[in-house]
Amino acid sequence: MGLKQPMMAQMPPPPAVDPSVAAKEAESEAKLAAEKKKAISNRMKGRGGTILTSGQGVEEEAKTAASSLISY
Repeated sequence: MGLKQPMMAQMPPPPAVDPSVAAKEAESEAKLAAEKKKAISNRMKGRGGTILTSGQGVEEEAKTAASSLISY
């Protein structure tokens, strides 16, 4: 009934990575990073057109000249 640890078998070292596979992996990671950066910049460009006021607020005069709610 002892508290002995179980015997663990030694794992063999993993095989060496082929340089061509490593190069292809690095290339695909770089391409993915470029695509992500492009997608983020495209999303950020669209937000600039939605801001209609400055930091000072609305600078135009309010259009309150219409005396009727029905105006065609």
